[in-house]
Amino acid sequence: MSDILRFEKELEWNDAESRVLDAPSSTPLPSSSSSYHGGDDLDTTDDDDAITPNSETSYRVPESLDNQRLDAILSTLDTDLSRSQCGTLIANRRVDITRPQRKAQRITITRKSEKLFTNTTIHLRHVMEEDPTDIVPEKLPLDILYEDEHMIVLNKAAGMVVHPGAGNSNGTVVNALAHYLAYDSTYGSGEFIDDDGKVVTEPTTATKINGGTDGGETPTTQLRPGIVHRLDKGTTGVLIVAKTRAALATLAESFARRTVKKTYLAITVGNPGERVVIDKPIGRHPLHRQKMRVVPDPTKKNSSRATPNKKQRLTMIKTKRMTAAQAGRNALSFVDTLATDGKLSVVEVRIKTGRTHQIRVHLQDRTTPVYGDDVYGLPDWNKRLKKSHGVERPLLHAMRLEMNHPVSGERMVFRAGMAKDMEGVARGVWPEGATERKDLFMGDKGGVVVVKDAEV
Repeated sequence: MSDILRFEKELEWNDAESRVLDAPSSTPLPSSSSSYHGGDDLDTTDDDDAITPNSETSYRVPESLDNQRLDAILSTLDTDLSRSQCGTLIANRRVDITRPQRKAQRITITRKSEKLFTNTTIHLRHVMEEDPTDIVPEKLPLDILYEDEHMIVLNKAAGMVVHPGAGNSNGTVVNALAHYLAYDSTYGSGEFIDDDGKVVTEPTTATKINGGTDGGETPTTQLRPGIVHRLDKGTTGVLIVAKTRAALATLAESFARRTVKKTYLAITVGNPGERVVIDKPIGRHPLHRQKMRVVPDPTKKNSSRATPNKKQRLTMIKTKRMTAAQAGRNALSFVDTLATDGKLSVVEVRIKTGRTHQIRVHLQDRTTPVYGDDVYGLPDWNKRLKKSHGVERPLLHAMRLEMNHPVSGERMVFRAGMAKDMEGVARGVWPEGATERKDLFMGDKGGVVVVKDAEV
């Protein structure tokens, strides 16, 4: 029995788990026609809540930035944007200001060198990129762990987005699957892809699935055929895709009811500890729209026992009430350090929930971020990783997924070996790891095991 299973039995985390399972959810169980996105690094409520068309974020210039250039001020207040990006936004007439002495007068600024003074309000307008309208089949390499008529299980490569979206119209897992299932699969293409690699869009009786209307598939569904859960672009590991609507509905319900067991490996900067339970809600960051955060509890310190950073209290004018995504949803992670060299650690993580960026955010909150994470990590350490190993991604890997087969009901365990870049770093941190935990150091191989009832 692995350490992660032992500590589940040892720790009294039933109360925490019960709170998560009993918490009311606004997300209904999906119907057989929809794509469900409640898995590993994705939260259904949060996924489409980042920016809406014609929305905006407003900032008030603090005293510390008085009489500075507009592009410099905006890049300081919105750390998601570089100074050059701010200059482009200003040139494209996306930035307005309201001066404190003329509160009713809103002016569009087109000069990035415009000097602003304390208490001036900056209004940044967001414009969403359009999603692609269809799937283009592409012959791309896929590491297939398992396939039958009902589903396919992959070891997703780093750098590959799961499905098309704004800014990612090709090169995704879905693009690759559309080609593979149409032309190469010996088990058939399933119900979502036709013989030409196009997505099949059959009318359905589903009601408002993924924001759609009665009586038909939605654009969102068409871009995510069979997708049950998602992994971030930089994350590697086990990814399950349904091939039939019946399998999709069953798998989606398994993820929604959290009967799927997901285990990850991460390399962290610092040591998050052994047998640690992190039970902290995660919501969208109110300032940085593409980031998530642990929603602060004003009565408590964070899981690293550190008080909240003062930068988290940057002045921001709330142009609307806090959304449900910003307010946060329950998130439960179980963390166990397997080895450490005093600076880096090899960490095993089990997640009970599947919030957006859950592992990365929980480990950041513990001040032990994922090595190489350019969003939640430490820039100096990320530069060191690039220089020493040539790696520019978070070292996070979905190594194991246990679930019931959607048709036969058999309990199955899928394992995926670490990518070579991550395994190289892990061996440096834990030289004995390949001997002590052969199941973790498999090269880039993988496998599947059918678990007998007595073993469950």
